[in-house]
Amino acid sequence: GPPGVGKTTAGKELAARLGRAFFDSDPMIENYAGRSIPHIFSQLGEAEFRRLESKVCAELAAWQDVVIALGGGALLNPNNRAAFERNGLVVCLRASADELLNRVGQIGNLPNNRPLLAGDNPAERLNALLHGRRALYDSFPVQLDTTNKPISQVVSEIESLLAPRTLPVHAPGLKHEIVLGYGLLETLPNLLDERGLTGPMVIVTDENVAPFIVHRSSLIVLPAGEQHKTLDTIRTLYDAFLEHGLDRSGIVIAIGGGVIGDMAGFAAATFMRGVRWVNAPTTLLAMVDASLGGKTGVDLPNGKNLVGAFHPPSLVVSDPLTLNTLPHAERVSGMAEVIKHGIIGDAGLFEAIEAGAVFGNVDQIARAIEVKIRVVEADPFEKGERATLNLGHTIGHGVEAASGYKFRHGEAVAIGLAAESQLAEGLGLAESGLAQRIARACTQVGLPVNCPGLNPVRIREAMSSDKKKAGGKLKFALPKKIGEVTWGVEADEALLLEVLKATTS
Repeated sequence: GPPGVGKTTAGKELAARLGRAFFDSDPMIENYAGRSIPHIFSQLGEAEFRRLESKVCAELAAWQDVVIALGGGALLNPNNRAAFERNGLVVCLRASADELLNRVGQIGNLPNNRPLLAGDNPAERLNALLHGRRALYDSFPVQLDTTNKPISQVVSEIESLLAPRTLPVHAPGLKHEIVLGYGLLETLPNLLDERGLTGPMVIVTDENVAPFIVHRSSLIVLPAGEQHKTLDTIRTLYDAFLEHGLDRSGIVIAIGGGVIGDMAGFAAATFMRGVRWVNAPTTLLAMVDASLGGKTGVDLPNGKNLVGAFHPPSLVVSDPLTLNTLPHAERVSGMAEVIKHGIIGDAGLFEAIEAGAVFGNVDQIARAIEVKIRVVEADPFEKGERATLNLGHTIGHGVEAASGYKFRHGEAVAIGLAAESQLAEGLGLAESGLAQRIARACTQVGLPVNCPGLNPVRIREAMSSDKKKAGGKLKFALPKKIGEVTWGVEADEALLLEVLKATTS
């Protein structure tokens, strides 16, 4: 955060409460340079300061179980930012310009250790600095406003973010526990022991996630991608389970995105008539959707998830820090399910996305998860209301198949959300302007809402193989307004084809 926001003071108190060591990057830079920060700026220049700062950041980012206060511009360097986000939680502190000036001192009383504010008009310099760094500070998912707050309150708010939270699913036959919190994946062995989840274990992951896994014993690495979500891959898993000595007392641990969770869960459901499994989702899409509710399965050439089983994991462990290792496109893809959940049952969540909120902190993820939990508890085995979770997926799955899975799942769902809301308006189910509002929310976070060049007839044919058919007829979940969705809707074929043509034009 900016100068005077309280980084050092809050960091010291937080470290004391957590029983961790505290480090401040500025004194370390002074030690390296052998001179004060104002002298570095005046004698060596800001470029040299930033070089020293990056050297210090590289050292600090590798440390564990510490609290670190960084200079306000340290994470302008993308390499510095990536290093810290890979290994810990970054909290951005904010405050009003007036509050910041009061804290650092007015003209004539400005501390000499704030060279970026030095000069005849520190207020002007501060406002320019805040303007120049606004995009950086706005980009962090975890932000706290410290204006008019005592440091003790700020630290308590940070502590509440760090505390793991448990979200139980009480659906009959699908009961399981979701634990959500920063850094949980590193403590996975302890989490399992605390819940009595012991026995022979294997970890199933893919080639993208494997390099990040610390616990590498009994590791099964699968090729990444939806195209490998097949029965042939499941056979490979069965063979690997036997090679690793897994028996009916064993546990399968899935670490990865929705594809890995679906396959590992299905293999666990069917190996030796069912063994326990734990799901550790590492993508936003999997955290808020695929890992929840006990569905497992694989694809057939005719369509997605046509073979599967309800087999709830013994535990779901969601660690938002893993999201920092994802390519930007994957994080964006996951936002489709977040937007979907907002449309289904949390208008406030949807409105926050509309307002430009940076998604990814633990509170937001919990809200998206809670929408699905409510639906699953009301209808565990998709006999009715759970079909609302198919919003965007009927057309979305058709888009995926018709494109040869060139679209990511979330991208296809976003296209489906936009198209199905148009369908809802055309059927007179949705309030006027809803389709435009949903499309705008998708594009705002970087998701596509159309698929030019695809054949609308091919999309329609692919939809006919979707498992959401009932009695041979295609059924849709469609939005009526933000926060309300209806299901079991049959659409006029002419209108459906018209919507698909508009989506592909």
